[in-house]
Amino acid sequence: MIRLLTSFVLATATAPSLLAAENLRLGRDEKAGTISVYRTDSPNPILTQSASPGQRPFLHPIVAPDGKGVLTEFSPGHHKHQTGLYWGFTRVNGRDFFHNLKSDYWKRNSVRILAQSGSSVSWQTSYDLLDSRSQPILTETQTWTMSSSNQEHILDLTWQGEGKSDVTIGKWKYGGLFLRMPWHNGETTGEATNSNLLKNAEADEKRAAWVDLGMDIAGRDDWGHIAILDHPKNSGFPQPWRIDGQLGIGPSRAILGDWKIPKGQTETIRHRFIIYTGKLNPPSLTKKWESYSKLPYREVNFKASPTKPVKLIDLNQARLENIVEMDQGQAFALLFKGLSKTKNPVIQKSLLNGILLGLDGQRNVTPPPEWHRLRASLLDREDQELTKLVERLSQVFGDQQAAERALATLKNKNADVLDRKQALASLLTQRHKGLAPAIRSLLDEPTMRIDAIRAFTAAPSPNAAKLLLARYPTFEPEAQRAIIETLATRKSYAEALHTALKEKKISREVLPAYITRSLSLLLGSEFTKEFGVKKLPADKEAEIAKYKALATPAALDRANASSGRKVYQTICSACHVMYREGGKIGPELTGSNRADLNYLLLNILYPGDDIADAYKMVTIITKDGRTLSGNISEEDKQKIVLNMVGQKSTIPKNDIRSRTISDFSMMPSGLLQTLKKEDIIDLFKYMKSTQQVPLSK
Repeated sequence: MIRLLTSFVLATATAPSLLAAENLRLGRDEKAGTISVYRTDSPNPILTQSASPGQRPFLHPIVAPDGKGVLTEFSPGHHKHQTGLYWGFTRVNGRDFFHNLKSDYWKRNSVRILAQSGSSVSWQTSYDLLDSRSQPILTETQTWTMSSSNQEHILDLTWQGEGKSDVTIGKWKYGGLFLRMPWHNGETTGEATNSNLLKNAEADEKRAAWVDLGMDIAGRDDWGHIAILDHPKNSGFPQPWRIDGQLGIGPSRAILGDWKIPKGQTETIRHRFIIYTGKLNPPSLTKKWESYSKLPYREVNFKASPTKPVKLIDLNQARLENIVEMDQGQAFALLFKGLSKTKNPVIQKSLLNGILLGLDGQRNVTPPPEWHRLRASLLDREDQELTKLVERLSQVFGDQQAAERALATLKNKNADVLDRKQALASLLTQRHKGLAPAIRSLLDEPTMRIDAIRAFTAAPSPNAAKLLLARYPTFEPEAQRAIIETLATRKSYAEALHTALKEKKISREVLPAYITRSLSLLLGSEFTKEFGVKKLPADKEAEIAKYKALATPAALDRANASSGRKVYQTICSACHVMYREGGKIGPELTGSNRADLNYLLLNILYPGDDIADAYKMVTIITKDGRTLSGNISEEDKQKIVLNMVGQKSTIPKNDIRSRTISDFSMMPSGLLQTLKKEDIIDLFKYMKSTQQVPLSK
């Protein structure tokens, strides 16, 4: 990776102090199924490995190096399946070993002590991961080595997975190595920090060489920390990390997509854990990572591509280079300095893309003093792609002439469609006045129609709802759904939609449950009483039994999977990918455990029972009257990127009036209540399918 900024803090970081390792010993309790690590002069274990025959192995408790406080937690109320420090993939040939830790999923092969005593100790566990017929899919071997001083524990893990069949680890937002420290809502103060100095939600799904988790620990006045180090020999390095709302953390290669272990082959993954108390020292921890990895940190490539492209620099990258927090002014000063010095158009484009990324969603930003000179110099190159980037940045800097040129591009039917869509997005972000007539004319162009419909959210018009409802019957289904979604973003729009529903100009059946919930938030009880999703009975087992009685094997044999696909498109596809089709709001369903009717019913009827933070519904009300609901996919000090159905919306924090994080998922309960019995059975038939089926007409 090309380095355009100079790393200056690492060069001055002090070398890690040499800590005297203490002698350790291992003790094994075969009846309890545990291996414990002791200091030779103490009867109390400082770490315990649970390795019972019919349960997923895990490490808990891990005691602070000075003996004051336990740094791990077993099965907390907010995530009962999480067990200290453990390994569990979420999708192994479609089977979930992250949430299931009992004997129908795990079978112990062996537990071995490799080095019983000395300045370091070592042990090994081997388990089979079982399929639904109790046959092994994968054999995983965990080899642990531990040393310790009064200041820190160092724990090394080598994980090896041997394919007993062809194994696919399915794409998911988490899964693999995971750490649960003792976090308690409203009581615990803590912070996850990655090697790029991104924190908490900002670091979720981001690549990093290490992540440090620190928090309050009972019985201590300072924080306890566990830092997890990734190794450059791991495939996908540096891996993206899961960091949930309760500060559970773990690297997850599956975030990048499916990956495979062919039958008979073995995948090896290595990690180091540094366990300590006090304050995080990022330069020192980075030095420890360099010592572990034998690689200079400056050589780490944080790009997703395995090739060696020109680096895209953004604010996060600027922080990475300097290993210190930087404010926006400092970061952009560095970026514009680089832009001034280079004459390479490829690097110039990368720098401009990085600046635009950092300014995404912002408007009327004061340009740096050198911008006008730079702008003229860049335009003189007569490079079309470079000119487009300069024009976009000029709009962010409040250049009205650039905005007028963007408006001309938008109106030009002969211009490239992608250029027109980019022009519309820029004009909406900059709140360009007089945009409504252009948006109205775009409704007549099929290639621009969806973007035009959604534009009425950010560019309100008194007649927008009336116009959209009048055009609704003549538009294709995708545009009709975009109209319904747009009318659920502002109260005046929602009131017009409510009237159309009451007058039966719009059918109740076209309202997806997620839109019904948004309309209930905007319109209150008057709407909810007539059109809201009804609450399910509290007796879950009885409710599940009711639908199981409906979906008997004989009924499913008679059902039509193609008709079920049509039902799926109506109520599910906006948020879920299945067979490479659909939205990416909720989890992908292609590799999920859909063949299990109990699993299917539990997740459809009660989707919020074990909801990951990434799928909790976030509702943002803006100062200009928009109500936007979705999942947060990105957040920094300037903006929030909200992943909404059918689109992503970048919202400057200065525009936000309120933000509410719900305890329920984006997927409401009660989805099946709106369907006819035959539609429900057809949907189940399609959901249990193993390959795509034709769509019924």
